[in-house]
Amino acid sequence: MENTITRKDVFKSYMIWQFFSHACYNYERMMGLACCWTLSPIIRKLYKDDPEKKKAALHRELAFFNTEVIWGACIVGLAGAMEEQYAKDENFDPDSITSIKSSLMGPLAGIGDTITQSIVFPIVISIAIGITLEGNPILGPLLVLFGHSAYDIVFRYLSFHLGHDRGSEAIFKAIEGGTMNSLVDSAGIVGCTVMGSLIASYVSLTTALELKTGYASFSFQEGLLDVVLPNALPLALTMICWKLLSKGWSTSKLLLVLTVVGVVGALVGIF
Repeated sequence: MENTITRKDVFKSYMIWQFFSHACYNYERMMGLACCWTLSPIIRKLYKDDPEKKKAALHRELAFFNTEVIWGACIVGLAGAMEEQYAKDENFDPDSITSIKSSLMGPLAGIGDTITQSIVFPIVISIAIGITLEGNPILGPLLVLFGHSAYDIVFRYLSFHLGHDRGSEAIFKAIEGGTMNSLVDSAGIVGCTVMGSLIASYVSLTTALELKTGYASFSFQEGLLDVVLPNALPLALTMICWKLLSKGWSTSKLLLVLTVVGVVGALVGIF
C-alpha cells in the first residue's frame, strides 16, 4: 500500500527526535512542537489523501509533552505506532494517543533523568577526570564528548524503536515489572563505586598539627591518622560536603567556605 509506513519512515522520525527533541521549548507545550515535528513524516504519509485527518493528527501531537529525551523516546515511537493503528482502524480511539503519552511521560522522565543525569554522565566525567589528571589532557575531554554521545545515540535509538515496535505493553512491563528499577539500582552501584574511587584518589587533606613534649614531637597525621585510619580526613571532608549539599547548600557557597577554611587553616598551622 502507498500509505504503508516503512522502516525508512520510522528511521526518519527517529533522526528528527535525535537532533531536534530539545527544539522550540515553550511554557505552553514544552516539547509538544518537537514531538509533532518528529511524527510529521509518518502523519503526512498516513493521511496523504485526507487533509482533515492530517490536520487533526498534527494538532493532536502538538499537545503538551515533556519527558526525558533518551528513555522517553519510546513514548514518541509508541505515538507513531498508534497513529498507524488509527489510520487502519476507524474504531480506534485517537484520544488514547494523547492519554498514553500523558501517562508515560512522567514516570519515564523520572527514570531517564536518574539514569542519564545522576548516573551515566557523572560516571563518564569521573573517568575522564581521572584520565586527564594522569597526564592525558586530550583523551579525557574526548571521552566526555564521544562517550556521552554514544550513550545518547544508542539508547535513544533502542528506546524509540521499543515504543514503535513493541508498543505500550512492553513499556508498562518494563516499568511495572521492575526491569527499570533493577537497571537504575545497578547503574547506581557502579556510579557510587566510580565516584568513591575518584574521591579516594584525588581528594587530599592532611593536618600539620604536632604535639611537642620537650625534645620530642608527635605528628597527628603520621603517628595517628595514617596508622589507625589512612585517608580519614579526605573521607571526613567528603562526608561533610555531601551533608551540606543534601541540606540545600549551593556549590558556590560550599566552595567559598572550603576556600576560606583552607586558607585560614593553613595560616594557623592546622593544614
